[in-house]
Amino acid sequence: ATQYCESVKASPDGWRACLELFTATPEKTPESRLFALQVIDAMIMGAGVFGNENGAAAKLGTTRAALLEFVSTRYTSAAYQNEPAFIRNTLAHTITLLALATYPSKWPTFVKDLISLTGLPDATGAPTEDSARRVNSASINPYMVDFLFKVLGALDEEMVNPAVPRGAEEMSRNTDIKDSMRVEDVARMAHVWYSILIHFSGSHPELAKGALRLMGVFVSWIDISLIVNQPFVSVVFSLLKAPALRQQACHCLTEVVGKGMSPPEKLELLQFLSIVDVLGQLEFGDVEFAEAVGKLANAVGVELKVIWMEKHLCTPDNNAAAYAMLEKLMPLLLGFLSHEYDEVSSSVFTVIGEILTAFKKLQQREDASLSAAQQDFLSHLMPVLVDKLKYSDDYPWPSAAEASVGDNEGSLDEGDEEALFSELRRSLRVFIDTIAHIAPDLYNRTMLTAAQDIFKQCSQYGTSSERAEDESGGGGNGRGQLGWVRAELGLYLTQAYGERLSSNKGLRFTGPKYAQPNGQHTSSAGVGGPSIDSLSELMTMSIQSGVVACQHPAIAPLFFENFVRFGGYFDVQREAVTPVLTAFLGATGIRHAHASVRVRIWYFLHRFVKQLPSSGLAMYSSDFISAVNDLLLIRADPSTIGNALAAGTGYGLFDSQLFLFESCGIMLAPTGLDDSVRMSLLQHLFNPLFSGAQRVMNSRSAEQILQDPRSLLQIHHYLTAIGSIVKGFPDVRVDSKTVSVNLPHQLSPSTAQVLLKAADMCIAILETLPGSHLIREAARFTLSRMLSVLGAEALPYLPRLIDSLVSSCAVEELSDLLGFLGLVVFKFKPQVAPTASKLLLPVISKVYGLLDQVAQGSTSGTDEVLLLQDLRKAYLTWIMAIFNSDLDSIFLVEQNAPHLVTIFQPIAGQLATDTSNPQCQRLAFSVLFKAIQAWMADDMGWHTLATLTPSAAATLANTKDSDRVVLRQAAAQALELGPDNKGAREARGHFKQFVLGTVVPACFDVPTRAGFNMADAQASLVVAEIAAVLQMVLLAGRPEIASGNQAWAAAMPPPQLLTPPIGGDLNQNQFAAFLSSALLPRLGCPDSMAAEFVQALASLDQKQFKKYFAAFISNNA
Repeated sequence: ATQYCESVKASPDGWRACLELFTATPEKTPESRLFALQVIDAMIMGAGVFGNENGAAAKLGTTRAALLEFVSTRYTSAAYQNEPAFIRNTLAHTITLLALATYPSKWPTFVKDLISLTGLPDATGAPTEDSARRVNSASINPYMVDFLFKVLGALDEEMVNPAVPRGAEEMSRNTDIKDSMRVEDVARMAHVWYSILIHFSGSHPELAKGALRLMGVFVSWIDISLIVNQPFVSVVFSLLKAPALRQQACHCLTEVVGKGMSPPEKLELLQFLSIVDVLGQLEFGDVEFAEAVGKLANAVGVELKVIWMEKHLCTPDNNAAAYAMLEKLMPLLLGFLSHEYDEVSSSVFTVIGEILTAFKKLQQREDASLSAAQQDFLSHLMPVLVDKLKYSDDYPWPSAAEASVGDNEGSLDEGDEEALFSELRRSLRVFIDTIAHIAPDLYNRTMLTAAQDIFKQCSQYGTSSERAEDESGGGGNGRGQLGWVRAELGLYLTQAYGERLSSNKGLRFTGPKYAQPNGQHTSSAGVGGPSIDSLSELMTMSIQSGVVACQHPAIAPLFFENFVRFGGYFDVQREAVTPVLTAFLGATGIRHAHASVRVRIWYFLHRFVKQLPSSGLAMYSSDFISAVNDLLLIRADPSTIGNALAAGTGYGLFDSQLFLFESCGIMLAPTGLDDSVRMSLLQHLFNPLFSGAQRVMNSRSAEQILQDPRSLLQIHHYLTAIGSIVKGFPDVRVDSKTVSVNLPHQLSPSTAQVLLKAADMCIAILETLPGSHLIREAARFTLSRMLSVLGAEALPYLPRLIDSLVSSCAVEELSDLLGFLGLVVFKFKPQVAPTASKLLLPVISKVYGLLDQVAQGSTSGTDEVLLLQDLRKAYLTWIMAIFNSDLDSIFLVEQNAPHLVTIFQPIAGQLATDTSNPQCQRLAFSVLFKAIQAWMADDMGWHTLATLTPSAAATLANTKDSDRVVLRQAAAQALELGPDNKGAREARGHFKQFVLGTVVPACFDVPTRAGFNMADAQASLVVAEIAAVLQMVLLAGRPEIASGNQAWAAAMPPPQLLTPPIGGDLNQNQFAAFLSSALLPRLGCPDSMAAEFVQALASLDQKQFKKYFAAFISNNA
């Protein structure tokens, strides 16, 4: 059937058969008639924009005659109502397409023909009340009026609606059509609209609505005098009092007010309409009409503000008149803004923002200040804005039973209501912050008074969790118990006040006064503006008010969030830690009745204790851990496994429990805590986790556990909880500037032993269950934390960890593991060299094995391709981390040296030449650059391989040779790798041949490949790395380096080794000779060009040579 329909559409005469089908008597099925119209539409559009293609004139003429005949016979009676609405709408659209293709050249009477079918007279010129009264309403055909309005609506949609995309030819045609219609046809339409409003407003309100709607959309491009005249305005204004039509009349006036005009003309329009007076006389009860009137007031205000502030196109009298009208409108705007429904309030947001912006600009002018009326407006506006910040009394909060745990931070699920209210608050905050800039004293006074009154009333009468409104005639009169709505507002105002202060001056709770150079003291904020002292006072009042005792889910999270956001408060109010921490541990804190609130507060508690000074925590440690102990019970939920693996959404409630575990670790870390107490508490935390993990492990065999998701998840949770506790302890301090030894340990020996015992258990479980992704994930997290806290004491676990992980890990896991290894080598540097040297080959073998495995399989899927790219990037980044940590010697130990070229062959031959991934290309050449520097230019390790900042380079350059930081040599010593080591020397020799035979040719091959685009920014970075590689190889070719004169290299102060131009005697430079006499001639370069290239390579700095090299490749590719 579908194929047949398509063949009909494609047939040259298919439209004719469909035209007959559509107009046939008796009528065919609605579905077939709809298809017929679609075929006719296709024919019309195929006739071209101007209806002059494919012999269209005859087709369009036949179609027009048939459709007009159909409309005149079928749609002029009650049968019109029986026609399906979708058929009527589609036919109106078809006739519109027909008109667009033929008006005015072939169908100049388009509008006149359709109006004639309505029974309305053919009238031009401006409509008058007399002309409308002379119309015989009995002769008007309401069915045809409705169809005419459908056609005119479709005409606007096709010609004017900005949402419809149009080509240049269509836009030009539409402009011509509008010009032609303006001659007489628009006037005809205006007569129709006016007559319908006069005669049918009562009997056919839907037709009157249609007329008003069309007036609104057509006013943007027709002569406004056709509808803005006394007869029209009078009838439209009268309709503002008609319940069925007032909303549409309001929309119509809004469009009229928004018509594009010059500012003086717009002022004349607004004065003619007396629109501000009309708005003041309207009474509106229902919310929809109030919103419509608000939008009209908003449009009027925006236009008046433009005229008032427009100094170039308006006279001073115009400016003054516009402002006078705007000032008269301001009380009405305040009324809309204070409306109980947010839809009405938000309808005037635009004009409120425009007025405030204008006030701000006025105030910024020299010697300019706001008038008394403007200040009075702000003084009334500010309390309205503050009051609108509160929730509505009937806001639908979920009950404790309905609330659910949301994201990893346990936030409440934000539905549409919450999202809309959050957006409303953001808009109101913008207005309030603007007032803070214009009138800081007013801002300060209003915000503080409102919040302080709330906290005082809460302190005196308490807060209701059940009731939204205040007791005993609420509204803040202070005579009864506070409703939760205003209690929440007090906390929100405190937060808003602090955020304003933070964005304006930064939060520094350092006392009430700041000393000035002249010895005087000033407030922490400008005169009358927000101050640290006031914020501190508000936070103190919120504590003393007891507002946090309110069980409503809106209160406690905001209360605790304020003390997390403005944690500096406790630097000057240390006595406040106790009541706030007590509240955290109370019934409305970590034990809140709402589950979603409860877990969010766990997150806030973690942030709270984390930001407190460690020295002050010891006194709370025992009570803290006792209070949270029963919340630490772990219950694995296997249903979360799929979510965690597939969507990365975590493990449900357990993710929030981790905040509690880490908080416990933080509370155990203070050095002021007695070690016996710490040990007791640590055992109290660890023992259930140890015994739980051992119980699962002993309950069945490893094979059985691997088949049981719940058991695996339970063990995963136990291990991760241990890691989270350890995460609360501070990282060990490592001095990596010399030989990387731990500085004095903050952990006591007994604490370290407990952590090492945990590490033993963790690694034992991993070695038993290496095939489980969950166990690998948990073990990597926990043992990485052990390394951070224990330092070198945990390094012996690293080989066992890596062996177990590498044996079974997937591609994405290996990428994460490489990142972890990079951090380890960077942190411990020479200290980790022996361990890193043992891990090198197994890890590299795993990387290349997975790359080959994925490459040989199906990598057509986007996910697989991305995983492959991530692994390549992670691998190269890890190799770079080894070099930047000055651990290049791990490649040269006995077990690794024979494989040196094998390791780097894929980097130079595959990763560096893959033009589809320029980021990896750049990394690959960076790795090669480091390797050449390490084993060809400075094989004695006198210079760091890490990137030097200018300041660090200057420092090292001025340091005596004997005092140099030589981490590379320290790493070699840790590996017992002497300067004369035969295996290392042979490996460097093989590497040199590899560089000349593979790396250097690749430097010329890569930029000339078809997929390499020199103009691309990423490719440009690759070229820069290639240029650096070539210059480093040239440096290695200098005779004093190539001959092994290490005394010369040692005497060379950094960063000369890294800074071209290279210079030197090119006749004695091995690499220069290789380039000029071997490689470049083999690539087709004449001798003179080769000599010029080598000279440029030696004499230009990095930036200059990169530019030269790019031009050389482009010109000679």
